[in-house]
Amino acid sequence: MRIINHGKRWKASFLFFLVFGFVTHVCICEELTKINQSLPTTTSTQELKAVEEGNTICPVTGEKIEEGTNVSAEYKGKIYKLCCSGCTEEFKNNPQKYVSKIKDIKLEAFQFEFSPNTITVKKGDIVRIFATSRDVTHGIYIKEYGINSRVSKGKDAKIEFLADKAGSFDIICHVYCGKGHNDMKAKLIVQE
Repeated sequence: MRIINHGKRWKASFLFFLVFGFVTHVCICEELTKINQSLPTTTSTQELKAVEEGNTICPVTGEKIEEGTNVSAEYKGKIYKLCCSGCTEEFKNNPQKYVSKIKDIKLEAFQFEFSPNTITVKKGDIVRIFATSRDVTHGIYIKEYGINSRVSKGKDAKIEFLADKAGSFDIICHVYCGKGHNDMKAKLIVQE
């Protein structure tokens, strides 16, 4: 009877399949990762990072938020700054009431007009004007609200105020911008 020693062959075969299996596993995992990364993802609203609104006026009280105040509340993926911790509960009880008071207006200045040339809001609204210039530096001046801002071509200006006075107010360009400068006007109408 002949005794065959398969120990060395068995060890070599085992080692070969172990290494081959590991390399194959790594390659398959890398391919699955690539495929997974190329697939569209779905994210729930709660997983999305909230966006800072950048407001400078408290939507609850209408007061200017002091520099360094670190009180805020989140609503529909946006973070709104508040003037004090007392406003947090009030805001959370009815956020739509306060958010609806914020009116964002895009205002474009160009020789020798503003577009839109009439802005209409309600008394008590928080008005946020995002101003741009199409051509040269222009001014945005609303005397009754103490607004005195400049906007240069290629730069944005953000103007925020509480519309606490009803009436019709002139918006004028107070930076000389050419021959038609004196006629460059728009209207802010604040309704009761």
